Amino acid sequence: MITLNHVVRKNENVSSEAFREYWLGEHAEKVMALSSKLGIKKYTKCEALIDDDVTGLLSNLYRTDDDCFDFVDQMLINDLADFKKGMADPEISEAFKALFQESLAYINPLRSNFWFTVAVPQLLSRESMVATFENTYLKGIYIAKHRDEITLTAAQLHWNACHGGMASQYSEMLPYERYIQQHQMPSKVVNDLKSYLGVDFPNSDAFIGQAEVWLDRKVIPTLQGPETEKMLRLLADDIDLFVKPEERSIFATKEHILFSNSLINEVLPTLFNVD
Repeated sequence: MITLNHVVRKNENVSSEAFREYWLGEHAEKVMALSSKLGIKKYTKCEALIDDDVTGLLSNLYRTDDDCFDFVDQMLINDLADFKKGMADPEISEAFKALFQESLAYINPLRSNFWFTVAVPQLLSRESMVATFENTYLKGIYIAKHRDEITLTAAQLHWNACHGGMASQYSEMLPYERYIQQHQMPSKVVNDLKSYLGVDFPNSDAFIGQAEVWLDRKVIPTLQGPETEKMLRLLADDIDLFVKPEERSIFATKEHILFSNSLINEVLPTLFNVD
């Protein structure tokens, strides 16, 4: 399965309250109306908690700046052929474009983006958890670009084989209940989509994707002591080997799962690429 991610920053002249009302209301409803025709099986809006203490703590631990995204929309697609078929339908593609043009009153497209990712799980729990406003779970999202001197493939290999291995080594000490690497997959499908929308989006090829971790707010006070400090320093030092220091951000979010359908219905064709 692949995920179409829409990482979003709002316009500066739009208040957080007005943006949140639109993004979780009218925008969500219109995307849901199109979702079944685009093969979208699950739709989640991750709302950034920019001023939350946990966002500040994570930012300090991972040496990131405070330039967070406001939302990360995630649309799981079971079969890419369904998405391509939907976008080839003039009625559906025009509706998608009209919705995006409408959203420009609220979002800054030059500081937002689209990309495909594939999930590479690192730490998993048998417990199914969702970070909602009704519980103390949080979903942390880390978004970064790889260093200029290495390729996307090399950065993602290190991220999975080396950094993922370090996370497994410290699994008993890490506060995370779940850790998934979402590896960005450059795709002509996404490039064509962005061209069709008529906006000069930033180049997404340099983004490694995003790391996603679920943690319980209640365990944050336990992150102390020399052993924990050493672990966090080693993990942060390792990240510096493949991620650009000046272009990365991390923030806590709450999940709004708008719908979630069965993801595997039948045998799918082998996926060699996302084009």
